[in-house]
Amino acid sequence: MRPGSAERTHRPMEYLLQPVGLAWLATSCFSLRCLWRRRWSEAGWAACLALFVWGIGATPLGAWLLAGLERPYVAPTRAVVRADAVVMLGGTHCATGSGWLPFDLGESGDRVLVALEMVRLGKATNLLLGGSYYERGALRRPDSELLVAWMQAWRLPTGRLHLLGVCANTHDEAERTAQLARQSGWRRVIIVSTAAHLRRAEATFRKAGLDVEPVGCDFHGVDRMSSKHHWGLVPRLDGFIQCNAWIHEALGWWYYRLKGWA
Repeated sequence: MRPGSAERTHRPMEYLLQPVGLAWLATSCFSLRCLWRRRWSEAGWAACLALFVWGIGATPLGAWLLAGLERPYVAPTRAVVRADAVVMLGGTHCATGSGWLPFDLGESGDRVLVALEMVRLGKATNLLLGGSYYERGALRRPDSELLVAWMQAWRLPTGRLHLLGVCANTHDEAERTAQLARQSGWRRVIIVSTAAHLRRAEATFRKAGLDVEPVGCDFHGVDRMSSKHHWGLVPRLDGFIQCNAWIHEALGWWYYRLKGWA
């Protein structure tokens, strides 16, 4: 469920029963107990830890950082130019043998729907599916195969499907897309990914020699910042997840730059 949604507001008592809220409450109580017993050093350290947890989990810091990466890709502010192919970056799902479908969608599952929407809108006639792998016995198979079976069974608007195979990262997806583009005579591709990841993805695909039209989804930072409930009394996990996502993208950006991939 997205941070800032109606179901997750005005519930401080519920948040206190969650791990982050419990840890913050316990640390705060320990700090007060140390103050009462005049154990100043221990009280100070505990108070700093409680303040740190509150600052990450109860404030919009993580959302604000993520929103800075997401804003250039907010859909209503930009039109999508028609291209030769739509490329859906991986990380959307994982294989499962326990459900009715052979996969479980993750936090980035919106990529699947947005990629299909681009094809449905006539923005491209080819759909490229990136991703990693799943294990079938001793074999490693592209996890994009799982999506293909579902798309075909539901008769979804996929255009002509292409699988990029097992890709370790965005750089692999960009290189394989560039190779297919050269073989097919394509010039422009639409890349669909989590909005916070698009700066790095766009630079990587351009470095591979492609003309890129970025399309974002999963606007967790922008959505929370647009909510009037983006501050909270009790810290919760959302803020830590958003900070972690921003750190991942910040480090990933510089890593790709050092490797010469972006």
